[in-house]
Amino acid sequence: MESIHLGTLALVVGICVVMAILGSVLTGKGLTTWYASLVKPWFQIPLWAFVGVGMVGYLMDAVILYRLLIYVLSRDGQIVSIAAMLILMLYNELWNGAFFRLRSTLVGLVGVLAFLAPLTLVQIVLAVYDRPSAGILLIYVLWYLLYDVPWIYALWRLNPV
Repeated sequence: MESIHLGTLALVVGICVVMAILGSVLTGKGLTTWYASLVKPWFQIPLWAFVGVGMVGYLMDAVILYRLLIYVLSRDGQIVSIAAMLILMLYNELWNGAFFRLRSTLVGLVGVLAFLAPLTLVQIVLAVYDRPSAGILLIYVLWYLLYDVPWIYALWRLNPV
């Protein structure tokens, strides 16, 4: 059995914690004020489940980053795949700021649809450099396509202003 690289583990957990804090700061009070007042789609999961999905997402990010640092042996492969992952994670957090601070379901919809481009790129990069990580990200991609996109579209349709 392989040993866990504690320094690498601490680094990836730290990155995920920083991203979570950034997302929380960017969300601000918009979650409890503006967002709470919106009409929600019938299929929206409760807030506690959103938090759980977010935690699973950060866990997946940490596992992927760990794998990229440990198992991708090519320096160029590490640079490309880690940079792509970090950009994807940052975009995800910046979406919080755009959606909650601008208080716009249209901005949320455009941001979610635009996120499909970097998400696809990262999926391809991971398929090239670390297939198990591509498999992990595929779970997120499926959630994104089957829940997030329909959810934000429905939220926009119900709250077009």
